[in-house]
Amino acid sequence: MLQNIKSVLIGMTEEGDEVSAAALSYGLSLAQQAGAHATIQAASLKVVVGNTFVSSVASSLVADHNRRLNALASSLAERARGDAQAQGVSCSVETLQLSYGQLVDTFVAQARVHDIAVLNAQRASVDADRGLIEALLFDSGRPLIVVPPAWDSFKHRRVLIAWDASARAARAVNDAMPILRSAEAVEVVAIATEKQLAKTVPGAEIAPHLARHGVHVNVKDLVVQEGGIEATLREQASLFGADLLVMGAFNHSLMQEWVLGGVTQSLLKDSSIPLLMSY
Repeated sequence: MLQNIKSVLIGMTEEGDEVSAAALSYGLSLAQQAGAHATIQAASLKVVVGNTFVSSVASSLVADHNRRLNALASSLAERARGDAQAQGVSCSVETLQLSYGQLVDTFVAQARVHDIAVLNAQRASVDADRGLIEALLFDSGRPLIVVPPAWDSFKHRRVLIAWDASARAARAVNDAMPILRSAEAVEVVAIATEKQLAKTVPGAEIAPHLARHGVHVNVKDLVVQEGGIEATLREQASLFGADLLVMGAFNHSLMQEWVLGGVTQSLLKDSSIPLLMSY
């Protein structure tokens, strides 16, 4: 039983292209296993015409586009209700059509009153869901699970923790504690250069804390590979057979992440397993 997870927010945005069902399936599976309530927000982006001189033809096209997206979001909401009922999950479903700024504000406000949020992973660096991911991480004060397309159910038999002793990593570990306590195996990975590892054992300080919470944990210190920390994490997740990666998000400023890449951006773009992140 996943104790202390009582409410799960599942967010899906309809933009006219094919919407991945991973977040819905994964979020409902998490809620079912935790005995939690699921709030499902099926939102569509509303195109707003601000220029009063736009032709009536253009305005009509925009109105048609908005109606189509709203219909798709409504269809998605009905599917969500059916899936929740089939799995015996208590849920509430909201169908929203809002401008981008309103949509972000609504999702963030909802996330603040839930234990955890679930969103689809997005490969592109600029789209609605990627903006939602960053807004929820920075502004909600709650953990977020980002789900790649291939994952349709919540699994936490083997959980990998990316540990760098930062405040964000500590917050992610604390936020993930209900999941860690019920996992069969948890591995803490600290990645550093050979010189850094010769002076300290980066992951040793977190292991006693986790053990006191009843987490069966193993610590592994790894030398960073040529492909960087993200490549090292991907390889270790595969070797460990991880179902979930727990990590702090954006340890550099967001501007540095955009300019330099960064571990968070790289894993958001290409991770084969779900990411539980906190900021």
